[in-house]
Amino acid sequence: MTTTGSNSKLSDADRQKLFASHFREELEIENAKRALAARRTANRKMAKSYEPSFSGQKFDHYLKAHFGEDDQKPVDRLKSDRENLEWLGLIAETSSGDLLKQADRVDGEQLIRAKGYKSGLLNLDRVSGYDSGSSDDKLWLESFDAGRAEYDAEIPDILARIAAAASKEEDASSEDPFPAGED
Repeated sequence: MTTTGSNSKLSDADRQKLFASHFREELEIENAKRALAARRTANRKMAKSYEPSFSGQKFDHYLKAHFGEDDQKPVDRLKSDRENLEWLGLIAETSSGDLLKQADRVDGEQLIRAKGYKSGLLNLDRVSGYDSGSSDDKLWLESFDAGRAEYDAEIPDILARIAAAASKEEDASSEDPFPAGED
């Protein structure tokens, strides 16, 4: 008795060809993954060359928080990390047992502004997720527009300054230390 999807009637040569057919797709997927991994590596190297604090770990953490379903998880992780640093004596103990002082917390409006601004900087969809026309929606959209406008206005200047600095370093390293005519 053969079950649905059973290819027991295929010859070994046909099974090999069928496998090759499916493997082609697997191969294409794997090549795409490797190309994307190479892009990620190159992007992170470039980012780190521009700003040494932009580590792969920082990008990984930001991605994890960005795609996280629960905004509380990164906060809980921060609490735990902060507690570990306190226990190691690397940072001062947080007063009153509250690992995140009230000053460290954002209110609802600040959170909406931050999320909208980040979405604008990252060029995500211009959809707040709040009730359309509500004050939260308007605040998020306003922040989104501000983030997008700042990115569009400032990133070309930032990249130009980095390129100019790199060019100066390149010019300085290529100068002849013993120009002609000097002994």
